[in-house]
Amino acid sequence: MTPRICPPAIRGQMLLFRMRRQLTDPHARRVKDRDLAGYDRLREAAIALAAERGLTTAWWRGTCLMLRLALAIREADGDDQIPEEALDDLPRFRNAAADVLRHAGLTRAGTLLPRRGARAVVPRSPQRSCEHCESWGTRKICDGCDSWRHPGHPVGDCTRCGREGIPLLDGLCRACCLHIDQHGPEARAQAWTQLWFGGDLAPRLAVRSGMLGYVVPHQKARARAAARRRAAPPVSPHLAVPGQGVLFDARRDWSCIAVGSLDQLPSLTPAAQALLAEFREHARAQGWEEEVRRLAARSLRIVLAWVGAGAPIREADIRGISAGRPGTSARRMLQFLASRNLIIPDPAREIDIHEQAIEERLRRFPLEIASELRRWVLVLRGEGRRQHRPMAFEMIRKYLSYLHPVLTAWSGRVTSLREITSDDIWHVLRQRPGQPAQDLASALRSLFRALKQERLIFRDPTRGISVPAVARLPVPIATGRLRGLIDRADGPMAQLTVALVAIHGLGKREAPRLLMADLDLPGGRLLVRRSLALHTVYLDDLTRALAIAWLRERHRRWPATANPHLLVSQQTAAMNALPPVSSMVMNEIFRPLGLTPSGLRQDRILDEARQTADPVHLMRVFGISDTTAMKYVYAAHPERRSTLPR
Repeated sequence: MTPRICPPAIRGQMLLFRMRRQLTDPHARRVKDRDLAGYDRLREAAIALAAERGLTTAWWRGTCLMLRLALAIREADGDDQIPEEALDDLPRFRNAAADVLRHAGLTRAGTLLPRRGARAVVPRSPQRSCEHCESWGTRKICDGCDSWRHPGHPVGDCTRCGREGIPLLDGLCRACCLHIDQHGPEARAQAWTQLWFGGDLAPRLAVRSGMLGYVVPHQKARARAAARRRAAPPVSPHLAVPGQGVLFDARRDWSCIAVGSLDQLPSLTPAAQALLAEFREHARAQGWEEEVRRLAARSLRIVLAWVGAGAPIREADIRGISAGRPGTSARRMLQFLASRNLIIPDPAREIDIHEQAIEERLRRFPLEIASELRRWVLVLRGEGRRQHRPMAFEMIRKYLSYLHPVLTAWSGRVTSLREITSDDIWHVLRQRPGQPAQDLASALRSLFRALKQERLIFRDPTRGISVPAVARLPVPIATGRLRGLIDRADGPMAQLTVALVAIHGLGKREAPRLLMADLDLPGGRLLVRRSLALHTVYLDDLTRALAIAWLRERHRRWPATANPHLLVSQQTAAMNALPPVSSMVMNEIFRPLGLTPSGLRQDRILDEARQTADPVHLMRVFGISDTTAMKYVYAAHPERRSTLPR
């Protein structure tokens, strides 16, 4: 007979503890036709939410299927409302179900934080009891009983509890020994044992002399353990010698430590032991998490065991460890060794990442075209025949991304960019409407003007070609998507960042560059450093409270960090370069909210433009140009525009 899925329990029954369920899509389809109280209300809320956000029918149908499963979980727990942790049992659409439940008001917690990622929340193996001691855990035989049988205890039937075919010590099983150890010698006459949880919750067996009717020979046990202990391995014969010359350049091969135990490593020298102890103390002082400290210390232990601490180590050799062995980390170890002058930097990693990406793309083109493109890059960098301000590699990389599909198509039929004509330019521009055509036209104009300036081509094929500009007016964000936005942000740092963007209109690049010295909590002010001037943000009560909460969290997690920026992450708090948080961190803050920092900032500027039609005010408050300010004014007050936008 097929078991029922989440059979209803007695309503209002108290749960001793809530078990996590391993539910799948087939389970959800099996409750599809079950009569569940409150489902019609949730279905209407899901349809309304999908219409408000412009989502498809497949979205709300899949969400409703998961909501049925959540309601079945509610009835199986005998609860009146859906607890927040019940959403962890859903196989998918967790965030969508949380949004619908929040709108319908059927959650116990009031506000549900959206989940990030679809990590498994159910143990990999089913719960079971240990076959030897019957402790409740997740393994067939618990860790304690597994260690109990290794010393060579004879197998038989316990004389006290009657368990059959298990390791014994003087006729008693491990469960009976634990029970007597916990309850005293008088428990030996009993025939039952106390039930306990396995794993880390199980009691430790510390048998005292005379408790079981015999004397445990502690000294002899210690002597036997010492005799079985392996002798310390010798010191590595590959220790780096200070001042030793290099015959030829070769990378270290760490495949020998890719597998196996760390006990197989060579012994540490006294200098290496002192350096490892100093690193552990440094990690604790920096407030690193326990798992991070363990992985970093393991990585340094491997390096010092083989290379030693007597001479600097090449950065490339150290980075090869994390690539060859799981569970190792090189970044924090490199920063620590660099502060002690024990690192030889890798020249290949000193190149700008955008420059590396540009060179990687240029290698894919034919030699003649690649040579012309490299000359174009030199011109943009200010190294051509005419001197000008160099352009950043990041911008050059963006230009190259616009050009890449066009150049790839041209390289199949031409050998040099000298063969490109105006007809070719018109052809590729007509295939791209709107903004993509403008971006491509700007990149093509930059490329061929540079080649004409360097006298590599005779005529600029982009001369006289223009793409009509497309005016894109800002569009406001729906009010429903902004409701509860700060509360839905994950953590104090995310909430403060969302407030700075949504309330005060800071840009995606302005918020990460804020300094601790720029924040004046007693005065309620925040200084924003912009390219042309300094702007003062006057904090409201909400933003000030969020800033205080973030500073407390920042001090709790990284009390010794020297990073001067207001916003720090687990990586930037420990980096010696003291950089601001990356754009990836900013994207991760806003991605669960379904918004982008730029879109949220545009909505804030547009809202301010509705209150005032003064473009100078917008320029002063948000640091935008006059053209951009007029765009927001026209979007908020169309009647002020003399001509209609194209």
